[in-house]
Amino acid sequence: MPDTTVPDTRAPADWGAAFAALPQEAPPADPWPRIAARLAARRSHRWPLGLAAAAVLVLAVVLPLRLAQHTSTSVPATVVAGTDVATLQRLQAESAQLEALLAWARDDSVASGNAVAVAAQLDARVAAIDAALAEPGLSPQRQRTLWEQRVGALRSLTAFEANRRWLVSQGERYDVALVRVD
Repeated sequence: MPDTTVPDTRAPADWGAAFAALPQEAPPADPWPRIAARLAARRSHRWPLGLAAAAVLVLAVVLPLRLAQHTSTSVPATVVAGTDVATLQRLQAESAQLEALLAWARDDSVASGNAVAVAAQLDARVAAIDAALAEPGLSPQRQRTLWEQRVGALRSLTAFEANRRWLVSQGERYDVALVRVD
């Protein structure tokens, strides 16, 4: 019986035979398991930071609002021409707090086009309310209504900016379909 472990040292007859005698090339190793492991490690380290950021954001929003509610209850309520002065002061204080929070939460360096458009619409809404508040001779009822609208608009804008900042911290971005349905 011939020894089969001895390699054949004869030269191939043609190029086809020479190429057929070459060993098969091994495909490159699949990089996905390494990438998936790195992504999983990155995600596992991120969520405590994200949770801490959310907790700080909640404290930054809730604590000033609670303090404003606490201080507004200590102000004596005086009724002047059908409106509550303490309520108006509370709305103005909340508006100032929301503006301060908005200045902190807004980061235009990481904005997508859609996010800028939505923020511009919300800013325009606040600007329109400010213009209405600047008109002379407003009735106390109208002032209160405008301040309530301003606080509502600032709440929406602050929530939008906080959500956008949260998405950026997660490596995502705020993309919405800008659609107007009449």
